Amino acid sequence: MITASLHVIFALLAFVYGGKDKPVLSEEIKEIIQTVHDECVGKTGVSEEDITNCESGIFKEDVKLKCYMFCLLEEAGLVNDDGTVDYEMFTSLIPEEYFDRATKMIFSCKELDTPDKDKCERAFEVHKCSYEKDPDVSIVTILNVREK
Repeated sequence: MITASLHVIFALLAFVYGGKDKPVLSEEIKEIIQTVHDECVGKTGVSEEDITNCESGIFKEDVKLKCYMFCLLEEAGLVNDDGTVDYEMFTSLIPEEYFDRATKMIFSCKELDTPDKDKCERAFEVHKCSYEKDPDVSIVTILNVREK
């Protein structure tokens, strides 16, 4: 259920962005994001402060934060059974008006997703890279539009 809901979030971003740099989401979508957030915080034990700091580009080297980031991708249905990010699925959900920008960001970070690292480390590096490449459409920015 949560996975299907997150697919809806990504699909609806075309309508909620409205030409703004950062998303403005409906209360319903914020509730879904909050549910996923709460689920992933519960699974990983990450601190709210560490998550919030990511929105400012501060990515703490912490296994809980790294696994929280993997959890977000997993709950969004963007992870294959072997724990790798499904980049084709990810890019298929990007709204047309942001496709070039977001696809460039995602695929420039994909090289960090290598099998020599565990799934949490890979997710962390891709999240961090996406923020560094384009903070306004990064995974962190979109999925952290929630109640604080």
